[in-house]
Formats: sequence, C-alpha cells, structure tokens
Amino acid sequence: MSKLLFLYTPHITSRIHTKTFSLIVTHSLSPLHFKYRLLSSSPLSTTQSNHHALSQIHSLRRSFSLRAFDDSPSDAKTQQEQQLNEADKTKFKTTDENYPSGEFEFEEFGAWKSFNVKLRMLIAFPWERIRKGSVLTMKLRGQISDQLKSRFSSGLSLPQICDNFIKAAYDPRISGIYLHIETLNCGWGKVEEIRRHIVDFKKSGKFVIGYVPACGEKEYYLACACEELYAPPSAYFSLYGLTVQASFLGGVLEKVGVEPQIQRIGKYKSAGDQLTRKTMSEENCEMLTALLDNIYADWLDKVCSSKGKKREDMEKFINEGVYKVEKLKEEGLITNIHYDDEVIAMLKKRLGVQKDKNLPIVDYRKYSGVRKWTLCLTGGKDQIAVIRASGSISRVRSPLSLSSSGIVGEQLIEKIRTVRGIDDFVRFGPLILYAPFSFKNDMSCGHFGWLIIFESGHQLFKFSGIEVQSFTKCIESKRYKGAIIRIDSPGGDALASDLMWREIRLLAESKPVIASMSDVAASGGYYMAMAAGAIVAENLTLTGSIGVVTGKFNLGKLYEKIGFNKEIISRGRYAELLAAEQRPFRPDEAELFAKSAQNAYKQFRDKAAFSRSMPVDKMEEFAQGRVWTGNDAVSRGLVDAIGGFSRAIAIAKQKASIPEDRQVTLVEMTKPSPSLSEILSGLGNSIAGVDRTLKELLQDLTFSEGVQARMDGILFQRMEGLSYGNPILSIIKDYLSSL
Repeated sequence: MSKLLFLYTPHITSRIHTKTFSLIVTHSLSPLHFKYRLLSSSPLSTTQSNHHALSQIHSLRRSFSLRAFDDSPSDAKTQQEQQLNEADKTKFKTTDENYPSGEFEFEEFGAWKSFNVKLRMLIAFPWERIRKGSVLTMKLRGQISDQLKSRFSSGLSLPQICDNFIKAAYDPRISGIYLHIETLNCGWGKVEEIRRHIVDFKKSGKFVIGYVPACGEKEYYLACACEELYAPPSAYFSLYGLTVQASFLGGVLEKVGVEPQIQRIGKYKSAGDQLTRKTMSEENCEMLTALLDNIYADWLDKVCSSKGKKREDMEKFINEGVYKVEKLKEEGLITNIHYDDEVIAMLKKRLGVQKDKNLPIVDYRKYSGVRKWTLCLTGGKDQIAVIRASGSISRVRSPLSLSSSGIVGEQLIEKIRTVRGIDDFVRFGPLILYAPFSFKNDMSCGHFGWLIIFESGHQLFKFSGIEVQSFTKCIESKRYKGAIIRIDSPGGDALASDLMWREIRLLAESKPVIASMSDVAASGGYYMAMAAGAIVAENLTLTGSIGVVTGKFNLGKLYEKIGFNKEIISRGRYAELLAAEQRPFRPDEAELFAKSAQNAYKQFRDKAAFSRSMPVDKMEEFAQGRVWTGNDAVSRGLVDAIGGFSRAIAIAKQKASIPEDRQVTLVEMTKPSPSLSEILSGLGNSIAGVDRTLKELLQDLTFSEGVQARMDGILFQRMEGLSYGNPILSIIKDYLSSL
C-alpha cells in the first residue's frame, strides 16, 4: 500500500493537522504507465481551521494533474493523440529561419564602460593581472570536454575555450590570439563551435594566427578559419580524405565459445553488430556512407569558402595525395613555412617588442581564471540555467566512477528539479525532517504551507516526481527565466533516459527549455533532447538513433572448454532469463526477451513522435536506429535549428520574452568539483591517470545492464578520430562501449 501524506501548517507555531490518502498504484510494463485512485480515510477535526484545511485538501485533490502519469494503453493511438495539448502539437513546427541566429556582434566599449574596465582591473585578483599587449596562446589538441574544468583538472574545456575567445575580443590587454592546433580527439560538433568563435573573434579587429605541426582534415577545418596559418618544414599533413571504420568481434567470440544473444530494434541500430557479425550490414553501410558524405561535403564547403577555392580544385588537391608542406604553401592553404620561434619573432616585430625581450603571453589555463566581471561582460538580472550532460548515461553512480564521468540520471534529475524550484525533503534514518513555510497572497494555496511525501514500502520519493498542479504553481521557481540542456552523449541506460525525459518535460511546462547538442546527442542522448521546447544542433552533430539494444552472453561453450560448471535452482518460468549465462535462451525466453525490447523501442519511438508533434508512422521513417547529421535532422523535423550554444541562448531569450538586446546571466548548474585523483593528475601524477582509466573500465564492465538506448560505440569513436591508437585496444574499447 502506498501513502500520500498532506501535512497542513496554518502557522509556524500551530499544531499540525493531517489527513491521509491512500494511493493504489498498479504498474504496467512501461515505467510511466500507472492506474490510480484516491481513497479518503479518517476525517479531520471539526474546528474552523480544520474545515479550512479540509477545503484546501479537496481543492488540491481536484487539481491533481493526470499529466504525471500515462494512463492510456499502448495501442490506443487515436485516444492518446486526442489528449495531446494543442500547444505541444505546434511547438516544433517553427522553421529554422523563424528563430534568432544568436550571431556574435562585436560592439566597441564606450568611454564610461572602458573606464569601468580599467577600474576593475586595478582591483582584480592577482591571477587576473595581465600585461598590456599580451598574446593569448591556446594549444588545441587531444580531448576537449563539454564540461567546465576546475583549475586542478587537466585537459581542455569547450565552454572555457569559447569564453576565452569572447573575453579576449573585449580585453584591452590582449592584442591577439596565437593558436597551436594539433591532433584533436573530439567530434565535429565541438570543432564547429570553436571555428565559429575564431570567425567571431576576428570581428574585433585583433589578429588570430594558427600554427599546425600536425594536421589532418579535422585540424585543418579549424585552422583554415585563422587569419594567418603557419607550419614547420617537417609538419605532418594528411589531407587525404575522410574514413569511417568498424571492427567486428563475431568471429573472435565464436572461436572462444561465446555467443552474444542480442536484440536490437531498428534496422539501422548497429550497436551490438560488432559482437554478433563478421561484416558490416547493408543498412549500416548505407547509414555510414550518408554520414560520411555529409561530413565530407561540409568540410569541402568550409575550406573552399575560407581559402577562396573552387570545390573541384580542392577535391583534385586531396586526390593527388599531397604530403609536402611546400605544395600547401603554393596552393595557398597555409600562409608560410616557419618554425614556432620564427612565428614568435614575427609577433614580437608586429607588436613592437624588442628582440631581446620576451613576447608577453598568457596561456589558456591562466586566462580561464579571468572573470567576465573584470571585463564588464557579466549579464543582466534575467537568469538562464545551464545544465550540462556529457558522456554515457547510467541511472545511478557506481562506487568506482569519478564525479566527472558520464551522465548519472538521479543526479541530473536533481539539477532539473532545482531549476524547476521544487523543494526537496531531507531524510535521516527512519525520521522525515520537514519545515513549515508560507506563500504569498497571490498564490492559489493561500497562506498555507504543504509538505508532500510519497511513500512506497521503505523507499521515499521526492515530491517533484508527482505533479500536483496547484501546489506546483505555488513553489515553482521564478528565479530562472529558462533553461538550456547541453547534451553530448551517445546514450546508455534506457530507463535513465526515460526518467530524465520526464523531468525535462515537466520543466518545459513551466519555463522555456532549449536542448543544445554538441558532438553527439543520439539514442538516449536524443531521448533527453526531445523533451525540450526546441532543439539546436550543429551541422555535423550526430543525432537521432531512435532505437534500443539489449542482450546477454551465452558462455556455455566457453565454460565447457575451461571445465567450469554452473547450476541454478529457480522458481518462476522466466526466473533464469538473465541469470543463466551457461545456456542459450529457451524459445519462450527468447520470445519474451524480443517482446520486451520491442516494447521499449515502441515507447521510445512513440514518445519521440509525441514530443516532436509528428505522426507515429512518419517518425518510424526517421527512427529505426538511424543516425543523422544535424543538417539532415533539421529537414526531417528531428531538430529545430542549426547553430551553437549562442543560438540556444538567443532562442531561450526569445521564448522567455526577453528582448534580444538585453544581456542575460547564465547560471551553470554543474560546478567543477575535482576529486583527489583529478587534483593529483593536474599536478602531474601519472598514477592518478592510470587509476582513473581503470576505474572507468571497471565501471563499464560492471554497470552496463538492462535495455540500452545507445548509439554504436564504433561509430561514436571513429567519428571522433580515435584511429591512431593500438588496434587491439581500439577493438576492446569498441566492445566495452556496446555492452
């Protein structure tokens, strides 16, 4: 029996009168399908105040919203569509052109603002002190995280890179930017975002110079946006074209006696193929070919536009297989051939620095510590919350995982509820701690404070999981005018994705919510995004992949080879469904397993159709586990607009009725909080780095269970350019990413 307790407090010092309601919950296969009825129990006292409390409770019961539950059967499509809110049906019909562009416009500071900047620089923190005429240097290489980084964390952070470009454009102490661009280990979405900021920075009139000792297509895509580009005589240039690769373990597992029994729903859902197949499927080949064509075409367009070349000439150059740096200079693809010290000498001459003096420079890490406040770049009173979600999706955090690894459903939900403004309740052992509170006169609940606790067995759920409309209106936060969900995830646990989808959708009912996609927001990542009021993606963001995959390993032959035996005693026809890895599925077990996966897929697809105001049949055409680039996703209604984080901000302002020229304050809900190992790693301790890697591998091995809404691990990694490592390790990574 479940209980819903309403605790009524007329005044802070008065007695608490209670009325109890029983809430009978019947679960169906879907975690969002419930049937319920309210039964009143013992009446309240008949005092005047209690009569008032009773009327408040009845009013609350009448306003209990059905939107928190999905009560309709899965096959009742017509009835379900009739119940959809008309506003939801038209929400995603706005075309890309109707949204503000969010394009950066550089405006010179006036005399008063320039004076304020100088004044603030005088009282700035010591680490914000920079010499006038300094050059900002940033080394762009390796991995680039979509999360904020603390000063102790190693590696690059995309938000901080972008902020540095904006700050440097307005900072009177910065003369220009000198970029070292080497092999990048990130996706095309982040490269697009950085490239956009390079182009925007040039509007300030300051120089941006690139230096490329090692350069492939992705690096040149970024570097060609620089005003000048230099390379050493011995530079590694490999502008030979793009590839996508896939590894298959089917034959290997067959030899060792392991039989993967995989259920993947969607003909393009290739996650799990590397475990079961020995070659690429036709559907997977079709999908990867389309993705590759899109990325290659976009690369040619951007490079040709930057260098003033014809597409035919650029394709001819690539097909010639040029490897000599001199040829690149002849073709105008680089400015000149110089070593780093020669470029530094050129900058010194350009800035009037004497030859025997050092060029005043400030590096990425130090400049990231310069506050926007120091440069008078802080926003206005209106606040927009930013919730960042990066990595693979899991429902709960494992004991071995680090604070910065992956998306943990329960933690992200807490952040969403904080933005929504629903109060949390603190539980200590068997006690429930609560505090009475009051509301303003204009609130529908009057002067009364209500604490609601949903109890089921021994587990306590926070109130915000259940929507009581009048109560929610009383306590929903008006601090934030809107929210941006920044997603960089190939997916993961389907249940966690669904729970986050629900919370984002509830948030979107109270304020504008915009999903901003980075490198990838596919499968479970798209599941989250589709709950938002609008979705913004880069041209080359990988998204879609509406499908599910699940499975188990039959280790019977392997056990036989090594002499291992396992016996199970069970009760219940399907008790051994996932427990008996020493044998294959029985026919009835295989049928149940397939139906369960199919049911999960239908939920995903139907919610995608509902969220995007699209008929289910139409959504089925774009689903089937297929991955799309952002550009293709827009034309199919899966995404609303093409752009970066700045465009997501502009759309959030538009939907929140904030004037376009008014600045807003972005409030990061995910603050960088390094663990001890990250601090040690930042100080150069290699053992900490090894420890982190081992922990993440163990986490992937141990906690990837259940139905997965995950994009193919091979596709995700190969598109990010991880083709330079050990091939055996790459196969292992591919294998782990699809478990």
